[in-house]
Amino acid sequence: MASSPGSTPLAALLLLALFSASAASRFAPVDNHLIACGATGPAVLPDGRRFIPDTGCASMRLRSESSTLPTAAPNAPAAPSPLHAAARVFSCHASYDLAIRRRGHHVLRLHFYPFDATLASARFHVGAGGFLLLHNFTASSPVVKEFLLPVDTDVLALTFVPEAGSAAFVNAIELFSAPEELVGDIGTLVDGDDIIQTDGLSSQVFETLYRINVAGHKVTPFNDTLWRTWVNDEGFLVNKESSGSKAWSFGGRIAYPKGSKLMTREVAPDNVYNSARSVNSEGNLTWAFPVPAGNMYLVRMHFCDIVSKALYQLYFNIYVNGRQAVKDFDISGTTGYLAYPYYIDFVVDLEDEGLLEVAIGGSNMSRAGEVSGFLNAVEIMRMNQTGGGMDGDFPAILDMDYLFSKGIGEFARSLLCGLLFAGLFLVLVTLVVRLRTELKNNGTLWSRQSMDSGDGKLARAYQLVPTKTDY
Repeated sequence: MASSPGSTPLAALLLLALFSASAASRFAPVDNHLIACGATGPAVLPDGRRFIPDTGCASMRLRSESSTLPTAAPNAPAAPSPLHAAARVFSCHASYDLAIRRRGHHVLRLHFYPFDATLASARFHVGAGGFLLLHNFTASSPVVKEFLLPVDTDVLALTFVPEAGSAAFVNAIELFSAPEELVGDIGTLVDGDDIIQTDGLSSQVFETLYRINVAGHKVTPFNDTLWRTWVNDEGFLVNKESSGSKAWSFGGRIAYPKGSKLMTREVAPDNVYNSARSVNSEGNLTWAFPVPAGNMYLVRMHFCDIVSKALYQLYFNIYVNGRQAVKDFDISGTTGYLAYPYYIDFVVDLEDEGLLEVAIGGSNMSRAGEVSGFLNAVEIMRMNQTGGGMDGDFPAILDMDYLFSKGIGEFARSLLCGLLFAGLFLVLVTLVVRLRTELKNNGTLWSRQSMDSGDGKLARAYQLVPTKTDY
């Protein structure tokens, strides 16, 4: 059937309006550094982002006395991403100075793809903004390290320091402003039998270890407004054959609250809330995640009721590392809506264990045999151990770049100049004293004498006279 006249222009206008609305709703960070390290030209990703080379960029400066651009072997497999085709290698201390237009929390991602043996064996430290992010780090396989950190300077110094006899490298850098709703200040501390409220989370540095989409497909950066990756939960389920459990998929609309500054698609995308696993009143589900012991962790659990037919039908318990963190959780009483996203932040301290577990279990308040609880997604982030970083205090060799980025550079340079002038003054005084001593030993010194001015008046002057007769 032929289309009516004018339908094609109308369709084009509708498509343009749809595209414009989509573009307008997409997150646009104030600071957005996308850097292809060592590249000779831009690298464009499937999600549309364009990474520029780390040379000749006005908003970024590379400080390095020695860096090289390695090339992959001719028979090496093709790089899985345009970002992995090149790298910047440092044999000594080096820094990227990144201009900051809006202070606050930023997302930092460092891409490491060791395409030759030298890169795979490199061992180094990485610091940023006064925090030690990676200590004695080595990337023997491809990895992306993601951090969420507060930035309170106009320039962020991202510093790489190789271990003695080794090198440091990086393939790509992402640094962009984080939306305010991404970082809360209050969480629930699970400490033994004590479940208490804790604050101060917004001043912490976080390293993302896991981002899990429960019962859903892998979510790629193309489908996430903050360009995150969420993986399926199958590999982390402990009791996969748990009776009374069920996987859910939702095709409706996720009801983000209008005008809310707490819950938006930047917290988590629709594709995360469109799937879930549920348990009945007698069942439970547990997920386990290997993590380094001796750290504190932020566990963010996402909930969006896509399983209920009506409000106030679900009550369930939430467990963190075997401890009941929330009893008889009422998602309807918390949100007041169905398909309405919500999350809870838990803080847990793992002193000896190397495994972090989260679980949901049915409640006696739910109807027997009916769906009692559910979970949509989990994020696990490691918190900085001290005020200095993820693995201890900030080393002095990294701290210098932080001081200069904080604006102390001018003071340091003035202090250095003052010390230099003081040193020169001491040298001058030493020379004068030495000259005076030598003159005294040679029989001459500076003496004050009365002299006749020739008109009967006395004039005073300084005269070099002998103190003993040599003639």
